Amino acid sequence: MATTKERLDLLTRHLPEANDHRARMPEGIEVPAAREAARPATAIHRPATAAVRTTIGVRLAEPISTPWAMIAAVAWVVLLAVGIAVEPPPTNPGAVDPWFVSVLSSLLLGALLTTVAGLGMRRRWGLAVSLVAAGMLVVSTVLCPVSGHHTGVGGWWVIQLGCAFGLVATSILAWRRATPP
Repeated sequence: MATTKERLDLLTRHLPEANDHRARMPEGIEVPAAREAARPATAIHRPATAAVRTTIGVRLAEPISTPWAMIAAVAWVVLLAVGIAVEPPPTNPGAVDPWFVSVLSSLLLGALLTTVAGLGMRRRWGLAVSLVAAGMLVVSTVLCPVSGHHTGVGGWWVIQLGCAFGLVATSILAWRRATPP
């Protein structure tokens, strides 16, 4: 079986010449002249070209469109406000949060501030940090009843989890579509 490099060499070995369709064919393949003459020009297959990939650092520095930056920012404001508004008071307000909850809360706050900065600068890295922050919000929502902050789950928890997943979806959608005009 041929490797990708060997196959690419076969496809790109001959330089295309004007009106010479055999120059684009790999070696060893013969096409009858009558069949070749009957084939329309649009059916001629060009050699494959390698796709150019940009590094993640270059991709993160790309600008994003203003509407998508605004959509992401408004989604954070609205969905975070709804998630906070539906949360009931804690079961034991005087209890000390476990260390991992405090660390997660601090990281989430830092990620939110970085998201605001990235969206304000209209850079793609702001959307990447938005996705990370939304993921931390999902984990934080799941850990809320586990850590003892609330003893049970209810409709508030489902709404809060839905808001967190909505932020994940918004971040992914904005990452895919937020190209500048």
